This record gives sequence, structure tokens and C-alpha cells, in this order.
Amino acid sequence: MEKSEIIVNDFPRSPVSESFRLFRTNLFYLFDNEESKTICLTSSNASEGKSWVTANLAISCAQYGKKVLIIDADLRKGRQHRIFKKSNRTGLSDLLKNLRGTIKEDEVQKIEEELTMKIQDTEVNNVYLLPSGPVPFNPSELLGTANIEFLLSLLKKEFDLIIIDTPPASIITDALLFATKVDYMFIVASSRKTKKELLLNTKKAVESVGGKIPGIILNEISTERRKEYSKSYQKYVIEK
Repeated sequence: MEKSEIIVNDFPRSPVSESFRLFRTNLFYLFDNEESKTICLTSSNASEGKSWVTANLAISCAQYGKKVLIIDADLRKGRQHRIFKKSNRTGLSDLLKNLRGTIKEDEVQKIEEELTMKIQDTEVNNVYLLPSGPVPFNPSELLGTANIEFLLSLLKKEFDLIIIDTPPASIITDALLFATKVDYMFIVASSRKTKKELLLNTKKAVESVGGKIPGIILNEISTERRKEYSKSYQKYVIEK
């Protein structure tokens, strides 16, 4: 039997679920006004738990009563559809092709209808998914020319919180394209894999384009190793 990745839903009393509830509390504290609705998660490298953290954070926020949308913006290796066992035949990549440049007034309704068709519900109440969709020819160019601000403005009308899962920022520039389009960007780091220098370089890259980083999500850390890490920035610890 395949192991479930949605720990917060399947094992709500586990230490991992409690860690996500703590993260959720800190996140809502950041959102000090109703206009703050969007966050983006990235990482320094692959296999650091970014998509797993995204999915479980979304579930934790939904359990608090929020209507949450996950956007899988990793157009090359999106995983959210696998985590939630949903189809990826269509998704964000298809939608972005119709979001280039200025959106005319007579195009809005058509885009809204297409968006509604591509968003999927999940087995978790109040958690919805816009999967990455088929891999496009040039993902970075597609994201770079798309009117992401317009897309988010439509989604903010329907959802209390939008969480965007992006590729590793040190490998692909896609994540940086979202840095100034969301309220906050979090970097997921693995205590077992992430090199400090690479993490700092990722932080500098996000901040260099104007992204706001309120903290680092430290994944795969044991309780014993908490004190080994610098206190120079806020960390949200996920014990695994």
C-alpha cells in the first residue's frame, strides 16, 4: 500500500501535524489584514520537502476553516497531483497560454470559466488544487510572459489563502518570477541535505528581486538538533 503524504489529514495527532499547526499560527499572525492571501514556497535544491510541506500546510490551514487553493507552479516536475492523487492532464500550463499581456474586458469571463474547470477539489475538505498541467516547451518563458497578477486577482475572490509551490530557486528562475507577486515567500530547507551557503544564496536571490522572506521552514530536523542552528533568522521547524 502506498504511503500517504498528507500527514496532517491522516494523522492529525502526530508531532508532525502539531508542527504544522504551529506554523499555521505564525502564518496567520503575519496576515494582519484581509488583503494578505498569497504565499509562495520554494527551496534551494530538489528533494528538500517543498511540495510535501506545501500540501500539509494547506491542509492545516483548511482545518482552521480557511478555503485554500494550492497552485502547482513547478511546470517541469510538479508533484501536487501525485500527493493528492488527482489528474494532471490539464492545469496551470494550459491556462497561462491565455494570460499573456493585458487582458481585455471581453476575455475575463472566458478565463474565469476555464479557471473554474481546471481547479480540482481534493479528498480534504476546503483544499483545492490547480495542478501544473502538461510540461510546456519553455516553462520559464511561459511564466515570465503570463499575467500572474491578473490570475491571482481572480483567485483571491474565491479563496481565503493561495499557496504556490514553485521549483527550487537556485536551479530554475521560475520561483523568482513569483517573489514580488505574492505577499510572502518561504524557503524550505532540509536539515539533512541543504548546505548553508546554498540556502543563503537562495535567500539573497529572492530578496534581490524584492521578495519578502519572513522565515525559513526547516524540514527533517530532530529535536536534538534544534540548538545547532543559528538564531539569526526565524525558523519554522517541521519535525519528521
